[in-house]
Amino acid sequence: MPSALSRPLRRRRSGQGLVQVPPQGAAPPPSGMAAAWSAAAVTVPHAVGLGLLAFAPLAGDYSLAALALWSAALPGLLLTLAAPRPGVVYAPTTVVALLFAAVLATVYGAAPSLGLSARQVLAVTGATVALAFVFQWLLGVLRMASVARFLPISVTHGFAAGVGLSMVAGQVRSGFGSGSLADVRMGWHALAALAVVGLAWWLRGRWPRVPGLLTAVAVVALAVALATLWGMGLGAVFVPAAPPSAFAGPLWPDWSGIPWLAVVQQQGQALLVLALLMALVNSLEILIFNQELELEHGLRGNANAALRRESLLGMVCALAGMIPASTSASRSRIVLAESGTKGHGPQLHAAIMLGVALTGPWWLHWVPMACLSGGLVLAGLMQVPRLMWSAQYARSSRPTWAQSWLVGLVFAVLGGVGALVTGLVVATFVLLRDSAAKVLRHVRLDGELRSRRLRRAASDGWVSPRMNQVAVFELQGVMSFGVAAHMSEQVRLHLLPRHRWVILDAGRVPAWDSTALAQLRALLRDLEQQGVAAAVATLDSLAAAHAGAGVRAFADLDRALEWAEVAILAQRPMGLRPPRGGSDPLGEIGEGMHVQARRALEALLLPLAVPVQGVVFNAGDSDRDLLVVVSGHITLSTQWPPERGLRLATVGPGMVFGEMAFLNGAERSASAGAERGTAQLMRLPREHFDGWARQYPEAGLLLMENLAQMGARRLAATTRQLRSVLEQ
Repeated sequence: MPSALSRPLRRRRSGQGLVQVPPQGAAPPPSGMAAAWSAAAVTVPHAVGLGLLAFAPLAGDYSLAALALWSAALPGLLLTLAAPRPGVVYAPTTVVALLFAAVLATVYGAAPSLGLSARQVLAVTGATVALAFVFQWLLGVLRMASVARFLPISVTHGFAAGVGLSMVAGQVRSGFGSGSLADVRMGWHALAALAVVGLAWWLRGRWPRVPGLLTAVAVVALAVALATLWGMGLGAVFVPAAPPSAFAGPLWPDWSGIPWLAVVQQQGQALLVLALLMALVNSLEILIFNQELELEHGLRGNANAALRRESLLGMVCALAGMIPASTSASRSRIVLAESGTKGHGPQLHAAIMLGVALTGPWWLHWVPMACLSGGLVLAGLMQVPRLMWSAQYARSSRPTWAQSWLVGLVFAVLGGVGALVTGLVVATFVLLRDSAAKVLRHVRLDGELRSRRLRRAASDGWVSPRMNQVAVFELQGVMSFGVAAHMSEQVRLHLLPRHRWVILDAGRVPAWDSTALAQLRALLRDLEQQGVAAAVATLDSLAAAHAGAGVRAFADLDRALEWAEVAILAQRPMGLRPPRGGSDPLGEIGEGMHVQARRALEALLLPLAVPVQGVVFNAGDSDRDLLVVVSGHITLSTQWPPERGLRLATVGPGMVFGEMAFLNGAERSASAGAERGTAQLMRLPREHFDGWARQYPEAGLLLMENLAQMGARRLAATTRQLRSVLEQ
């Protein structure tokens, strides 16, 4: 067996990037020739064995050895010459060979009723397989590589395992080359096949650089030949891979006289399904391996272009009556492990396979079919990803491990169509499960979040300790019925008896379907019946239109938090509520001030009416007025209108803003305006304040102290908001 599992190369950095170096004490990397021999050790029994199986119906009409050998060599050589890529080996893959065999068997079964000769059967088979590569070319044109990236690992591993298990199951059904399980010679064939597997495995562990599979096939075939020469009666027991034959060239299809209409009427549906299946499964293998080349080996390429390029050459090979070659992931991994992306491993591999095709008629009949069957069994077992054999992986990732085996077993039992449907179902359920498991991005149950609404100290002192009555759930992902149902269950489980308000932040939900909105309405209704007020923030306009009037929605999370805070403030006893707007023109800056000084300062205030969307000042303005909100609300934002920038805070009645420019004379750092309605302000120019402070110095110091305390509270609020942003 090849040394694809040998010790990995260490990496060190150089001025040119990452350079592969062998581990200490290890031999230097082998040459491209050694890598090519290692890959050919898999390709010879694999491709020749599959070719013999695929062309078996035509054995009585033409040299089976020639059909198998030329298909094993020429298509891979054509791709290697026309589309060379570093480290990529082209050869007939299991999926294409098995489906080619299914197409040929279908056409051959209908040949007597359609009057087709062996060469015409090959022509109809080639046309069907060429159609499959037309479909594959269309997948490349439609840029399906980007779609393949969304397939979960359980599906990709399952397809790889399914291909390998199909190879093993095929050898079991054929009695390991004896013909069938009912053949009395099956035991001897099974013994020889297992001898190949065991010897190749032993060679791999003892001499990793030796092409163990090819060596094992040769040793067992030699043992059978010697036993036959010594008269042990094994000559009639083992079925040769191919009957003795003279050298022959490729068998070209006969395209004349084929009743195409009768072929379509009789077998068209079956052949079309096989063509579609070949296109889908082979495309999937190519795209997945191209992702592996990019991620693990740094070989960036256009996967869609590779799909189209291989499709065009595959059509040519199919129309020539051969099994088309494709990117062989297993052989490419061997070459990449042996010699990396440098060297001429793929070209030398193609040359070796051409030599096998030229010399095969003289030695292939000496190889028992059981030996090639053993090679196919081992190649099939190697095709199953190693993680799927790992007990540790099964314990740590049981759902993914089980899904991979499910897809693989369905592939082996029901074929690629069943596996494709199963894979799509598994991928859908994995997506939905992951969406449901991660639908709650953040859960905040202890009042960690506050709105940007600025309040006076007394009001803030009432709200802060009671914010733990507000539960905020940040949602994410596409909302379908199942995901929304799981979200509803999780919200109910997280709520505590103290919670009286619930906010669902849907800012990271790109789409809702109608059933998910029904689940949302049901959740909000149930919460309201339990005495818990609920709201949804950042619900997109389309979903909000379909949600109905029963859903309390806010444009963003800040406004939803402000709604909850207003509700908490409404619970205050009347004696703790501040005076209504208009009766306290100084607001928070006048707290504790002597009556005479207060009246003198109020006489200096200038009224200012701000209409809806009116601007008080813009960032960069140089005025130094201090402003007090008497009624309405003022929004502070980095730009005006706030939609063009970032909303920083909302200032309500009794609150002051513009204090930074008032204190130090700096330019305005933000814009201010009336966003949601008209506002009435009182304006204190700095020069008016300076004159008043000279007359009432103690009151001036008190006003400055109030401004300092107000600034400290606002700084604390800003820190709290910053912390909540960083924790997301």
